[in-house]
Amino acid sequence: MKRALWLFSGFGGRLVLPALAVALAIAALWWILLDRLHREERLLDQTAHEKTAVVARLVEEHAVSTFRRVDDLLLDLIANTERNRAMRLDSRRAFEEGLVVGVRVYDASGLLTMGGGRATFQGSIADRDEFRIARDSAPRGLVIGIPYASSETHDLIIPVSRRLENTDGTFAGIAVADIPVESFVRYYRVLGLPPDGAAALLRSDGIIIARNAGMNAASNRDSANGELWQAIKQHPVGHMRLISPIDGVERITAFRSAPDYPVIAVVGESVETVFGPWRDNARLYIGWAVATTVVILLFVIAFIVELQWRRHTDRALRVRNRALAWSNDGIMIADATQPGMPIVYVNPALEQLLGAPISALMGSGALTALERATNDRAALQPLRDAIVVGRDARVELTRPGLVADGADPQGPRCLELSASPVRDHDNRLVSLIATVRDISEHKRAQAALTEARREADVANVAKSKFLAAASHDLRQPVQSLMLLMEVLSTRVSDGMTRNVLGTMDRALGALKMLLDGLLDVSRLEAGAVIPEVEVFPLQEVMDRVAANSRSVAVQKGLILHIVPCSAHVRSDPMLLGRILQNLVENALRYTDRGRILIGCRRRGRMLRIEVWDTGIGIPADQQEDIFQEFVQVGNPSRNRDRGLGLGLAVVRRLSAMLDHQVTVRSAPGEGSVFTVELPIADAPAAKTMPAPLAPLPGFATTVLVIEDDGIVREGMRAMLEEWGYVVLAAESCSEALDLANRGPVPNLIVADYRLRDGRTGTEAIREVRLALGRILPGILVTGDTAPARAQEAEAGNFRVMHKPVIAADLRRAVAEALEPILRERQTVA
Repeated sequence: MKRALWLFSGFGGRLVLPALAVALAIAALWWILLDRLHREERLLDQTAHEKTAVVARLVEEHAVSTFRRVDDLLLDLIANTERNRAMRLDSRRAFEEGLVVGVRVYDASGLLTMGGGRATFQGSIADRDEFRIARDSAPRGLVIGIPYASSETHDLIIPVSRRLENTDGTFAGIAVADIPVESFVRYYRVLGLPPDGAAALLRSDGIIIARNAGMNAASNRDSANGELWQAIKQHPVGHMRLISPIDGVERITAFRSAPDYPVIAVVGESVETVFGPWRDNARLYIGWAVATTVVILLFVIAFIVELQWRRHTDRALRVRNRALAWSNDGIMIADATQPGMPIVYVNPALEQLLGAPISALMGSGALTALERATNDRAALQPLRDAIVVGRDARVELTRPGLVADGADPQGPRCLELSASPVRDHDNRLVSLIATVRDISEHKRAQAALTEARREADVANVAKSKFLAAASHDLRQPVQSLMLLMEVLSTRVSDGMTRNVLGTMDRALGALKMLLDGLLDVSRLEAGAVIPEVEVFPLQEVMDRVAANSRSVAVQKGLILHIVPCSAHVRSDPMLLGRILQNLVENALRYTDRGRILIGCRRRGRMLRIEVWDTGIGIPADQQEDIFQEFVQVGNPSRNRDRGLGLGLAVVRRLSAMLDHQVTVRSAPGEGSVFTVELPIADAPAAKTMPAPLAPLPGFATTVLVIEDDGIVREGMRAMLEEWGYVVLAAESCSEALDLANRGPVPNLIVADYRLRDGRTGTEAIREVRLALGRILPGILVTGDTAPARAQEAEAGNFRVMHKPVIAADLRRAVAEALEPILRERQTVA
């Protein structure tokens, strides 16, 4: 609106009418030019259509006339053949004019029975087109075969045949007349087509039988699948523009289908020939119009720029003076041509920063004024050196606090001085421009930031230590439950109890996933977790989420429904499961009646996982706040039963790390829909099925278990004995050495990492091997997920498994470790 008012007032108003006149003149110029070019293009196109249509009619009429005369010759030949009379061919006009160079008669088996002329086949023609069509289709008229090269003259010949029939109508052979392609080509040359024009004759199935150029060999190029052939099938007469499949030239093409014979006349004139000169002229006209437009605009722009420059120069001077006066930075300009470099300009901010009135600064030397304000001559030495060599300088100065009546409540100030010497064309120093800025707050903020960074480093170290301890201590009881569950599952036979055990097993699996997710998210906050993206079926993650949440839904009387999904996605299965688990738990907390639905929708190559609930809903102004820490909706009393407000904050961080978009739609009292969008992936190739669980060993095999936690140790012992192994259980490294020395000699060592007395499982495996003088296979089972454990395992040639370990995985690992020993025993036996 302001710009519009400016255009019609003052200086802008004076420019409106001239600018409008120039715009109308340019528009008229281009309209006249484009209209003329358009009319010329339409005229050329119409002329080309009419010309190609006329020539196509001539080609069609010539082809019909030729084939009618050849048809009459074949009918006479067939009539004489049926009456067993000889016919003089050389006296026929078709032979005299060179329209036909030979005739042949073949019996029903394709063997030559009579021939005349110079182009005669001696062998069988049972596999040729003109014979096969006449035999199989029983046409009533001419059959035009595929052109072939004469064996005598190498000229292209078009075989034209008619069917011979017995008295009962059965096939008796064919009569063939050979037409030289040159008879058509000669006619096409006199049609007046340009050098790149094309005239061709096609069979009704799209095969070219004659063309004005490119027929130096038998041409049977098939056009039945091209654009031209599709157009011919829809309209027997018409035009189209297309690129020739033979020579790649774009032509305006006319085509006509002959009503009496199975041939189509096609004539094309090159688009370049028709429009080439016109395009050259059009480019010249457009170039002239562009140049004219540019010249006009340049003159107009130069005129406006000159006026504006003069106007803006005065305004800029006023604005600059006001900006210098109101700037928070002190500005000083000194005359370097005078002795002592006296100050010629200062702004009010410099008066406050230096603690001296403007009257005292004006006329005094610049360096002298700065020394007086800071009482630090040495700090200004870099500035003196920079002035001597004529380069910019930046120094930090400290102005002491004022005393007596002018006491500075903030104490000393830290000032930053930026100075730039100005030289003339002869490289003589003429002035010095300097700015002074108060950076006291910046210095204090830097000091506070350094202290905060130091405290954060200390807190990060403490957090890492806590995560290491939590990773071990939290995984231990879960590992105990999983081992005891495996032992119990082998001792239960009734179906109901096994169903209960199956439910408990799924709950333990979900607990393992949640524990891993919780610890890994905490490690993610410390920068210690990198997502492991892979392709996996989404249904597995959804089943784990459902198994962990269904009991809570049943307890609250809610319906939890999971819509099956067969898609494979690309993500981190553990972290994605954590996102979905948090969303479902959030829905369960804030839904008192109704249902919770989890389903998927495809959007191209993306998949949207949606979690629907019928809960209290979220107001629109709070839908972004709920992803912040400790923010809850509908829980003003901070009821702990509804969580702490951390779940959705974790969802937002995990989704950002995985690059999965999370959105929410909700209305108070109507429920909410949380959506996670992630990429769909193709299902991976079928993987080799894992080896089945190893059968019970056929020989007595001893496993040495080293575990300081009594519950885990007893669970491990019971499970291994249930699998048929002899178990030696020790709670420390020294007890393990004692058991190994007293016998029986162990065949495998399964050790926890953290043992009593500050010892580790790595040390225990190494010392047992040294005591027995053998490299026993080892498995290190630990809750410590640090990368150093994998490095120790690689150095010690043993395997690492992280707690909690699934019983099936542990059984498979034990079997693989003992496989060489069992194979050796079987060989000896």
